[in-house]
Amino acid sequence: RVYNLTYGAKKLHGLLIKPGETFSLVTAPGSIDAKNGWKPELVIKGTKITPEYGGGLCQVATTLFRTALNTGLPITERHNHSLRISYYEPPIGLDATIYEPRPDLKFTNDYSHALLLQTRVEGTELIFSFYGTKDGRTVDIPEPHVYNKTGIPATLSIEVRDLKPGEKKCQAPRHPGADATATYTVTKADGTSVTQTFQSHYRPIPVICQVGKAEAKKS
Repeated sequence: RVYNLTYGAKKLHGLLIKPGETFSLVTAPGSIDAKNGWKPELVIKGTKITPEYGGGLCQVATTLFRTALNTGLPITERHNHSLRISYYEPPIGLDATIYEPRPDLKFTNDYSHALLLQTRVEGTELIFSFYGTKDGRTVDIPEPHVYNKTGIPATLSIEVRDLKPGEKKCQAPRHPGADATATYTVTKADGTSVTQTFQSHYRPIPVICQVGKAEAKKS
């Protein structure tokens, strides 16, 4: 995951977004596969946790989403993770996920000049910055409203045929659930303002255990 997010950050470093251009994080890094230098990392898909190339890019997505918010850019597409991820909190409700070809993270440069994206990794921190000319806009991102919090469900056991009968393998995502509403207001120099609301639903998920299906007894 650390390799993939570092590699993804390097691919975005020095990116120039022109005035009026809509940026897409799915298309910006190119194809996400072994041939293009990506490594497999675990991804939660339904009731399974499987390695896929580019796992970890969602940390790039979340960092870039928050950078775009702080810059006062209009977000044209954003999707939250299906699960709460501890290293994105606090706050709850300001994360972003991508997966080729969708979901995507998109935003538009509505400044009158280009924006230069600079990325770097310092220790365990991923840092993104936009460089450009300020136009007097201000940004308000209050703490998201979090509700419908739920605890971690009981352990889930699933019978599978790719383990020996009775053999057990457990994976431990263990995520609580919640809903969150985040508001985002950009006020331009002329006093006009635009507010966007981001709704997030995070499903709770238990420890998931795969158990080898017992062979049927012969009559």
